[in-house]
Amino acid sequence: MNILVNLNSSLKNKKDPFHGGNEYSNRVCTEIIESNSSWKHDLFFYCNTEELLEPGLRKKINEDDYCKLLTQREYNQLEDAIKNLRIERLFDPLGGIEIGQYSLENIEVVYTIHGLRPIEMPTDINEYYLESRIKYIIKSLFSPAYKKKVKRNFKASIELKAKSKKLIVVSNHTKYTIISEFNIDPGDVCVLYSPEKAFPIISEAEEEIFFNRIEDIDKEKYYLIVSSKRWIKNTFRAIKAFDELISHGQIKHKIVLTGANDKVKRLIKKKNMFCILDYVEAGDLEILYKNAFALVYPSLNEGFGYPPLEAMKYGTPVISASITSIPEVVGDASLSFNPLSVLELKARLLHMQNDKELYDRLVVQGQKRYQIINRKQKEDLRKIVEIILS
Repeated sequence: MNILVNLNSSLKNKKDPFHGGNEYSNRVCTEIIESNSSWKHDLFFYCNTEELLEPGLRKKINEDDYCKLLTQREYNQLEDAIKNLRIERLFDPLGGIEIGQYSLENIEVVYTIHGLRPIEMPTDINEYYLESRIKYIIKSLFSPAYKKKVKRNFKASIELKAKSKKLIVVSNHTKYTIISEFNIDPGDVCVLYSPEKAFPIISEAEEEIFFNRIEDIDKEKYYLIVSSKRWIKNTFRAIKAFDELISHGQIKHKIVLTGANDKVKRLIKKKNMFCILDYVEAGDLEILYKNAFALVYPSLNEGFGYPPLEAMKYGTPVISASITSIPEVVGDASLSFNPLSVLELKARLLHMQNDKELYDRLVVQGQKRYQIINRKQKEDLRKIVEIILS
């Protein structure tokens, strides 16, 4: 069988080099290539440019006899590759609204939709401060028209015309949001959790080198917030909560913000209590997860949400938003709050800081929750590979 994997929608970019869809695509594609030794299908991987492909995945594709990497140099459009290579099955790991634009009536399609974020949370004041004031104003002024357009695009993807199709989502939240919004049969949507990201094992020596290099913070004495410059991560309210508590002398530890930029910096009043980092390498991020006093995850919308699990595997307690897929992932192993309420986040931060019994309980519950979800992630990864290859 000739199988084509569309990597275009999940390529990294300079603005957002590490995002969940990209990580999902890399992990699933790696597993497909390794598992294909039993099936021996011809696997084709299509992307506009290989420069934006994760180097490890690119190397794996190029070194495998059953794989071939295609770019626009060979085929200008995805449909051209499908036609000329006689593709029988297409897999799109980040289908979203893009896949609805293709003509796929004559092939089998397997695709993943990670969430309905543009419908559920089209904009927020965070977008005004952290990304684009113009976009925030336009979306706010023309909210009904914007939602209608986005819903129309998602509808084309969800009701995709194909020889056969398998729609995969990464959480029950996304499944039932799709069902309620588009009135489709629950049996038409398959829930398979996002697989665990590949992460490096870090030695104690590497940890020491890291903390010697980042002199502003000490082990286990900082709060961690990741992907700070992305408006959907709700950094504006998180910074406001911390600044207000710092003003009253109620916060003991510093706050580390990763993925930050100048717009994030301008929001901070008590700058001496914050450590501002741009995007950090995978190894450094693991060190930050492992050694944080707590991870604060105030995200406004997630299809799955990796960071809480990445912290929990090290026993790092989590304070997380109580909406979309996040409660499904963290269960009772997180201290939750309404992400639209600065006051509620402040209360949770003080509760975590001043209640050692709660803190110690979340350490244990977090590690247990990680093990539960990780088992399902491994089982679901095997299932998605079977769907694609069998």
